[in-house]
Amino acid sequence: MSTSPPVAVASPPSRATSRRASLAAFSGSAIEYYDLVAYGTAAALVFGDLFFRDVSAHVALLLSFATFAAGYLARPIGGLLFGYIGDKHGRRTAVLLTIAVMGTATVCIGLLPTYDTIGALAPVLLVVLRVLQGLAVGGELGGAVLISVEHAPRDKRGFYGSFSTAGAQGGTLLATIVFAIVTLMPDDQFDSWGWRVPFLLSAVIVFVGMLIRRGLDETPDFKQSQADRATGPAGSAAVKHRPIRDALMKYPTTILGITFIMAGMMSIWYVITVYSLSYAVSNSGIPRTSMLWVVSAATLVVVLMNPVWGALSDRVSRSRLIIFGLLAESLLLFLYFAMLGVGNLALVFISLILVAGLGHAVVNGIFPAFVVESLPAAVRYTAGSFGMQLAALVAGFAPLVATALEPTAGGVWTVCGLCLAMCALGAVSAKYIVKIHAPQHESIPFAAQATQSKEASNAQ
Repeated sequence: MSTSPPVAVASPPSRATSRRASLAAFSGSAIEYYDLVAYGTAAALVFGDLFFRDVSAHVALLLSFATFAAGYLARPIGGLLFGYIGDKHGRRTAVLLTIAVMGTATVCIGLLPTYDTIGALAPVLLVVLRVLQGLAVGGELGGAVLISVEHAPRDKRGFYGSFSTAGAQGGTLLATIVFAIVTLMPDDQFDSWGWRVPFLLSAVIVFVGMLIRRGLDETPDFKQSQADRATGPAGSAAVKHRPIRDALMKYPTTILGITFIMAGMMSIWYVITVYSLSYAVSNSGIPRTSMLWVVSAATLVVVLMNPVWGALSDRVSRSRLIIFGLLAESLLLFLYFAMLGVGNLALVFISLILVAGLGHAVVNGIFPAFVVESLPAAVRYTAGSFGMQLAALVAGFAPLVATALEPTAGGVWTVCGLCLAMCALGAVSAKYIVKIHAPQHESIPFAAQATQSKEASNAQ
């Protein structure tokens, strides 16, 4: 009786490789989310006046947030597109493409004529460029997660993986700081050309990010997946690889669970970093520059706390920590808006720091390793990205929905209640839907294997 030959297992990555991969993931995510948040901030502060005319200020703001949300319609498509490239041709190829597309679209936004110059064509072009941003971001997060986690030692996946999402917050921080600086300009200068500066600066940081990623090798997990497909069962031809079909047909429940987990966390983040800017200025009388600095401080807390929670998840059940983070973030959101109602900047600052450090950073720091361990390498980029970007699609409409609900009887408390319900659904998914995937041939150190076994039992 013939037996299958032993599957070659890729050698464990060195510490230097793990660090370089984390840097590449951090820098790439920072670039992508710098561009994304620059758009969101401009949408909240200036796009309504520059690109939409002959409507009330409230409707102009709604239309501005609608263009912000339009990019999220493209993100699941981007997740499938770049996921296919990443699972078929390599993680490195995919993440280089995402940076190139995102950087081009963002610089073009900085050069885009406004309504006063080209009329109705201006918002049309704005939406087109926003959709290109959405496609790029749709592939970026999944790719950054994989290059950081798959290059990490298996017993430190939580720690190294956390830098991929810390990069997203780092980009958020950088974009917010840049906008906080340019908003110090006189209003007429900011409205005429100052808002363009953050978008044009993207060209410089994109160049740096491309250089960092070009020197990175493919991940051991991708090489192993290629070897498995090339070998196939004994006496058979190589396995035909269909990443999109396999992901959607074989792992729909896992994709749905990932979507539920991420939707609440992402929605809250866009509510506090995009919607609450305009809410604080119009309802609490807090200057927009002050709010930008408050959001910057909260984002820095996420960057610093991400590795802390990620490292803790290498020792404690990831699913339990994710449940804690989701519930903490959604409950603390009520406190944040209560403090905005008071209008005291110090109280607003403290409440937002709590939302960021004890809520958002928990899930944000853990989910890279959590997602990687829930899917096989052959479809990990496609399925993981699609699940994350379906969540982002929901979250992308959060500022628009919040703005629409603001004049209603429930006001912002209805927004907080919806976020709480979404996070509760995510907590249930982390407990019962998403399971740990552990192929038999993976070479896993005993300590990491014990940790995974414990998490698998907790998830059941």
